[in-house]
Amino acid sequence: MYSLTLGTILAILAYMGLVYDANADVPLRMKSSTSKVVTALDISVVVFSCLSGIGCSLFSVKSTQELNSRLRKFDSALRSFSNMRRERITSRIMATIPVTLSAALMAFDIWTWIRQAELSNERTKYNVKWYLPLYGLYFILIAFHVLFANTAFGLGRRFRRLNKMLQSNYLTDKKPFGLLWTCANSIKITPDQAVSLHASLDHLNTDIVSKESFIKTRILLLKTIADNHESLSKCVQIFSNTYGAAVLCILVSCLLHLVATAYFLFLALLSQNVSGYAWSQALWICLHIIRLLLAVEPCHNAMAESKKTIQIVSEIERKIHEPIMAEEIKKFWQQLLVIDVEFSALGLCRINRTILTSFSSAIATYLVILIQFQNNGG
Repeated sequence: MYSLTLGTILAILAYMGLVYDANADVPLRMKSSTSKVVTALDISVVVFSCLSGIGCSLFSVKSTQELNSRLRKFDSALRSFSNMRRERITSRIMATIPVTLSAALMAFDIWTWIRQAELSNERTKYNVKWYLPLYGLYFILIAFHVLFANTAFGLGRRFRRLNKMLQSNYLTDKKPFGLLWTCANSIKITPDQAVSLHASLDHLNTDIVSKESFIKTRILLLKTIADNHESLSKCVQIFSNTYGAAVLCILVSCLLHLVATAYFLFLALLSQNVSGYAWSQALWICLHIIRLLLAVEPCHNAMAESKKTIQIVSEIERKIHEPIMAEEIKKFWQQLLVIDVEFSALGLCRINRTILTSFSSAIATYLVILIQFQNNGG
């Protein structure tokens, strides 16, 4: 509960700073009615995004435990097809770079506001202090971005492992012994399947592996891959249902922040002696674009890998001629047709690259509206 308490305190302080700046004799950011509305929306989306992320984490403990349990079982089954060291390094890089860039940009932004207050000879330094809780909320928001991106990236990485296993064991020209040895080292079977699989693998002690045991082992391996794919698809569904509200707030915050920051950049370019402020707004735009890509790209890549599986299975179906094996391939193919792997925000929109074009048109439209209000004396 400490996270909820911290988030609530920072949210209250952020709104207190908003009210203080709005009622100040010399406001820092709210120098026009349009600026007041834009700044209020800017702060509100940060507050609601942080609180929704914290709320989803607190009230979905069972779902998160089920998700982690399924992922652990999957990793245990396909351990030989994963490079844990490289995956840990990638996760650390994805966590370090956004946080470091955000911290540097926030420090530069605070310095810019203080510098602007000194150059204008106005008593607005105290206003800057009231905006410090907002930067604390930004850190929480970036942390949730990193968590979401790493989880979605991990799901896509696991779909890629399944595809590699299918390709290496069913599409490459290997001898039966080599294939079975790959199967034995690449996958761990659940207890109820272990007896039958070990019984089949015992034939490896002889020089000749019977065709019947070879086919049975391939069928058992295919069933295990199909079960793991179904479990991984349920992980995507659990993840979307659990964090759908927070993801929706994140997408809305990216949209509104890009509009608001572009608007403030437009105002900065029209003013004089605010070159540092203009650079600050330009860098904020870059950060918000990175935030949007962190939310979209991992989900898009995961869905692309999941759709690639059905292509691989269709190719395997054309190469397999054993009746029993062909029947199992057909069952797996039908399973892939039924299961639709997708990331969504409460079912309102799919999170893939198509959302980027929608955001681009919406940002341009809202930015033109704000500029028109500003030109009309707002």
